[in-house]
Amino acid sequence: MAAEPTSAPGRARGALAVALLGFVALRLRGQWEPYVALHRWLREIGVPDAARNLDGFALTALLAVATAVIAGGWRRAAANLGLTGSLPRGFAFAALAGLPMLAQGALASDGLRLDAGTLRGVVLAPFIEELLFRGAMLAVAVRLAALPFWPSAIGFGALFGSMHVPWDGTLGAGHAGVLVATTAGGIWYGWLLRAHGWNLWTTIGLHAAMNAAWMVFAVANDAGGGLWANVGRGGTIALGTWLTVRRTRRLGAQRDGAT
Repeated sequence: MAAEPTSAPGRARGALAVALLGFVALRLRGQWEPYVALHRWLREIGVPDAARNLDGFALTALLAVATAVIAGGWRRAAANLGLTGSLPRGFAFAALAGLPMLAQGALASDGLRLDAGTLRGVVLAPFIEELLFRGAMLAVAVRLAALPFWPSAIGFGALFGSMHVPWDGTLGAGHAGVLVATTAGGIWYGWLLRAHGWNLWTTIGLHAAMNAAWMVFAVANDAGGGLWANVGRGGTIALGTWLTVRRTRRLGAQRDGAT
């Protein structure tokens, strides 16, 4: 069971303000000329693109950890982020719930895509994104800042969705499907996180499984997907929801029986 977090609500709300401002800065960093110049210089001195492009992950992880530390101190940072929950239990749920999507991906694929971009999308992206959006934002907002769950889940889900579309003049109607799908996914992940006792490994594992089905088997070009690709995603959503509702009812029955 995850350790209970501790923090004063005012301090936690200040940490959330830091997280939101930091997220905006991260999304706009590509429009800041000194930052662009730094990347240009690193490329000129021979730093590989694969290494330079890890900056977003590193900065996002730093922002998530800083938010948790501000909210409750260094000693409680891991608990505040949800990282003290059971990894085996979280990953077991993720593997089971992810089966429909993985199976559909395997059936629809003409071949496997195993490259550096896929590795980042399957391993780094789920961990870092869940650390920020579900750990440093949603969990801190609800558990520490005493904010209501559903408005927080919807708001941070929308922020999660916005990360998957451009924040400049290239944003267009064609991005609507990606924005809707990823926002809905962010809200669903938030519900799963709360229902599984704020164990962040649950959503990290499921996020990784769903990304693997999408990217390793190359079944869609973006997070919106097509009709056939979304059949597997719908199966995973249905199974994950059913397993979670079943777990919630079982735990409720156990609590009622103990009283």
